[in-house]
Amino acid sequence: MNRRYLSLLTAALLTGALQASPDNNTTADLDELGIITVTPDRVSEPLKNSTANVTVITAKEIQQRGYQTLADALSRLSGFSTYSNGGPGQTSGLFLRGFNSGNILIMLDGVPLKDPTDPSFSTGLAHLRLDDVARIEVVKGAQSGLWGADAVAGVINIITKSASPGGHVSLRGGYGSYNSKTGGITLSASGEAGSFYLSGDHFKTDGFSAQLPRDAEDDGYTNDTLHFKGTLHPTPNSTWGVFYHKIQGDFDYDSTGPDDSASNGTFDDSLIGLSYDYDAHGDFALHAMFSSNTIDRQLNDAAWGPSRFQGQSERGTLRGVWRIDNHQRLSGGVEYNRIEGTTPFANSGNAAAYDNRAVYGNYRYIWDDLLGARTIVDATLRYDDFSAFDNKATYRFGLKRECNLLPGLFTAANLYSAYKAPSIYQWTKPKPGSTLKPEYTHGFEISAGYEDLIKLTYFRSKITDRLIPGGSWPNDYYYNGGADETHDGIEIEGHYNITALHMTLGANYTHLFTLTSADGSPLIRVPRNEGNLFLDYAFSPAIHLGANLQYVGKRADQHWVGWTPTNVTLGSYTLVNLSYNQQIGKNLTLSIQAHNIFDKDYQTADGYSTEGRSIYGKVEYKF
Repeated sequence: MNRRYLSLLTAALLTGALQASPDNNTTADLDELGIITVTPDRVSEPLKNSTANVTVITAKEIQQRGYQTLADALSRLSGFSTYSNGGPGQTSGLFLRGFNSGNILIMLDGVPLKDPTDPSFSTGLAHLRLDDVARIEVVKGAQSGLWGADAVAGVINIITKSASPGGHVSLRGGYGSYNSKTGGITLSASGEAGSFYLSGDHFKTDGFSAQLPRDAEDDGYTNDTLHFKGTLHPTPNSTWGVFYHKIQGDFDYDSTGPDDSASNGTFDDSLIGLSYDYDAHGDFALHAMFSSNTIDRQLNDAAWGPSRFQGQSERGTLRGVWRIDNHQRLSGGVEYNRIEGTTPFANSGNAAAYDNRAVYGNYRYIWDDLLGARTIVDATLRYDDFSAFDNKATYRFGLKRECNLLPGLFTAANLYSAYKAPSIYQWTKPKPGSTLKPEYTHGFEISAGYEDLIKLTYFRSKITDRLIPGGSWPNDYYYNGGADETHDGIEIEGHYNITALHMTLGANYTHLFTLTSADGSPLIRVPRNEGNLFLDYAFSPAIHLGANLQYVGKRADQHWVGWTPTNVTLGSYTLVNLSYNQQIGKNLTLSIQAHNIFDKDYQTADGYSTEGRSIYGKVEYKF
């Protein structure tokens, strides 16, 4: 399954780096070098110097298993579940350990992808495709100590590909079910003076009906993604970087019924930034970045007419790390964020903005052979000063012990806190007579395992001042609930290599003990049980075969008739997916994936369609 478990507690975590490094686009960097190749403070760290864990989904795994979107890839990990109001391009949601998308910080190359005008402060999950992704790093548990607001359930960092040494061209194209077509091109070059990486991808599908039945009027989708990174190396120790990401999505959807051919919308996300890195050969490093992310969503609704949502997030960071010696490491940084947006149907003015300033520090100490074990202690503290809300202090403390008598055996514990700030949408729609404040979460997780063979984690989080929706759209509103809410559960995961058979078996399972929200109602669309089985077989050095069995248990949902909801239960489902990948010669790659091969009829959201039996093929030529 080619995954490694890293830590977000060390100051070297998920990423803010944007400079090209020697081909960090494959699994070899993680498996052979044994280091975190891209980190916020720009100092690589051994993977074993961790207390928590991050699951890494590599580009190789994305290709072999046929993941097309971020939701596809994450739904195969323990703790995660997803839903979609139809097929490609439709409104989608993500859950991690019972928390929804707004409590998960999603980043692209270390820059948060927040939509301030989204009700939950989420991002355009359905529009994040994986054609140009080097890997996805996922850390679970509260991470506000390092990343601030909204890193409550965890952090997802999408790392795009960078230039390899020399000059390269890549051409790719594919075709599949529902008349789905994709094509793309990449131009890149890297040398001592600098590098550039320019990539563009186009995806178009006729899709299927968003609302049931699936064979009603098709709701098509088009996605165009442009990706650019450039670097200059004026000295051996310093790097200047510039980056630009552009996503344009055009989609049809159903508002008045399954045969609604009039409702459509657009999604436009533009991310631009500048970075600077200084690295004194690993002993001291400095990283600075400025970024601006603009999201523009427009809807032409057959029932409600046109509406437009515009949001912008600006961010500046300065981070540094000092490696005191082989045992001690000190790091910290300052950060500035400004969030602004314009939303229709607001209750208190349709435009709003707020900002925050933050400072954080991290200290890590490693004892070698302390009482028969290697021990790692990691502590992080952060303070955020908000212009619109109460100031917040958050923390994360981690402890890990590795057994010296049985190498590979470990135990770890993490204690943490986090907060979720209201989005601009929520901020402009408070309950009459009330003022919103951030949610606050504190909790812990305990893990034990042996190498990659097995890992068991128990987690528990308590949320206070929960942001609760009320009323009916467009007259909906939000308020802070008085009752606490608890999420707890277990995750089991691991994989086993059968070397003699050239085969890898993998599995994960998640069970949530609590499925009740603060107001006593069930958590909507969150399964109590879910799991995955994986089989990967190397038929030859050039041919890979894979199979995935995915199980999702029953979930609570609401069935709407007009403005009146009725509680319903969505049935459990099991999907089987197959994949075939072949390296043809040195430069040509062929990938074929078959999804839902038994044509299972299921729903992830009440009343909305899902993909039936489908096949997709893709070829890529590199030179």
